[in-house]
Amino acid sequence: MEMSVMKKGRVIARYFEPVAGAVLLSCLLVAGPVVAQTGNARNDATDDSATARYDALFATPGRTPVPQDNIFATAPGVEQQARRSQFTFNILAPFNYNSNAEAANTGGTQTAEFSPRINAAWSTPVFDLPLRFSANLFAESDRYTQPAAYDANFDKLGGSARLQYIDPENDQAYSPYISYAPRMDFDPTFGPWFATRQDVNVGFNKRFNFDGNFQRVPFSANSRDATVWSFGLTTFLQQRFRYPTPSSHAFYVIPSVSYLISENWNASLGVEVLRRGFQSVGSFAREDVLLEPIFTLEYVMPEAWFGSARTATLVGRPALDFQVSYENNWSNLPAANYNIWRVGFVLKAGWNF
Repeated sequence: MEMSVMKKGRVIARYFEPVAGAVLLSCLLVAGPVVAQTGNARNDATDDSATARYDALFATPGRTPVPQDNIFATAPGVEQQARRSQFTFNILAPFNYNSNAEAANTGGTQTAEFSPRINAAWSTPVFDLPLRFSANLFAESDRYTQPAAYDANFDKLGGSARLQYIDPENDQAYSPYISYAPRMDFDPTFGPWFATRQDVNVGFNKRFNFDGNFQRVPFSANSRDATVWSFGLTTFLQQRFRYPTPSSHAFYVIPSVSYLISENWNASLGVEVLRRGFQSVGSFAREDVLLEPIFTLEYVMPEAWFGSARTATLVGRPALDFQVSYENNWSNLPAANYNIWRVGFVLKAGWNF
């Protein structure tokens, strides 16, 4: 009797073994996309917002030399023709309070964050055509002071190439462009590589400049000196190729405004709004909506501090920026729903060659 029961048990086990395997495989196929999309959540959602914060620092209407490509239409020189081939080198040293270093749905780590960046850019007119070509290379590190956030530390090497239509007689015209922006991500400190992304963007910039009496500044090749208020809009479509997957596509709408308060003070506000749809993995396709307002108040260090205008230029026309941003991401993937406050100061310097 006992042997008969044991034999029946083995028969039942053999019968259910493939069924159990199929059930396990189905669970992996369902869970796999969620695991993959969760693992890549930080490198897409939070890095889109990080790019916007750096561009907001380059977009202030101060006197520090900056690159001529930017997601904010109110950035200096974005819609101006390059007078000649020109190189620009920048250093940014942000030190922030971060309310959620891991971009966690709940219980993220509050920590100080140090995210230095060095940037080298080149802009040039394209023969006698109403076109400008810009290229950009950067290296960047993200570092957090709380041990619980150390897993969020990583480094980036990236760049961009941008071809843009420029009206040589009107730096407030519609300015369409196409760009290609690759980036590689590394473990600290520029250790093993773990991800690559390549963005192809097609969009336009448009700005409206006003003087101190809120009268429209006349169209010209360079209306910067007459401008006190500037309003802008950037819109573009993006295809992101990513390894590891999933790749994605996005639509951006980015309004911005800047105000030149005085020779040494200026303020700007930009709002990045985007919808990103991810490539389906299995039966799941992630959809995100990101909203990030960014406020920047800048103090341009007076030339008198350095003894002369020449010395101020030699040390990079430095400025101190106070920046506040709020990042909110809504997603159909629960783990990718999060919000982050960042508040901090940034030392900025730049050189033209």
